[in-house]
Amino acid sequence: MQGHITAAVLGGFIMFMAMGVPAWARSNSDEVRLETVRQEIDRNAGATTQDAKIQALASQYNVDPGVVQSLHDNKQGWGETSIELAMAQRLTQTDPKTYPTMTDALNKIETLRSQKMGWGKIANTLGFKLGPVVSTAMHTRNELRRESRTQASSHVQKVEKASGTDNALRAQGMGHPERIGRPERIERPERPERVH
Repeated sequence: MQGHITAAVLGGFIMFMAMGVPAWARSNSDEVRLETVRQEIDRNAGATTQDAKIQALASQYNVDPGVVQSLHDNKQGWGETSIELAMAQRLTQTDPKTYPTMTDALNKIETLRSQKMGWGKIANTLGFKLGPVVSTAMHTRNELRRESRTQASSHVQKVEKASGTDNALRAQGMGHPERIGRPERIERPERPERVH
């Protein structure tokens, strides 16, 4: 009798594991991944200019730059703005009759967010899975990183070009350009000898 119970419990456990991860665990995992992507976007956001981020997000989600600016002005970080745009895009794809435009979808998502709902609960309420939103947010993160590298490369080229100008002046015998506003170094007074 004891062996049959053990076999039944073990069989049930194996069957449970064979079915894969339960839906509630996947949803929670997607929410954790989405939060991680949000933090990464916010952490890397300082590397690009605000205008570059606005243009990149507007282009990716096919919205007016003013929409992105408005979302960001609502005291949201760039990660939160990106996720909200990704959620709205997913909503327009899954329910185009009710939410034909990004504006309609954004209004609905903002309403649910104002009710203190998390991203997973919003997705569940609106009838779609969070996984595609995570993928879109990750793509956004990568695009913003690419934009950051492009701007950094542009900055390096400007510095090199300016440096080339200095080298050209030296080659013409003009020496190093003067440094204006640099104070002269003041000598320290000598230390008095110690009395023993």
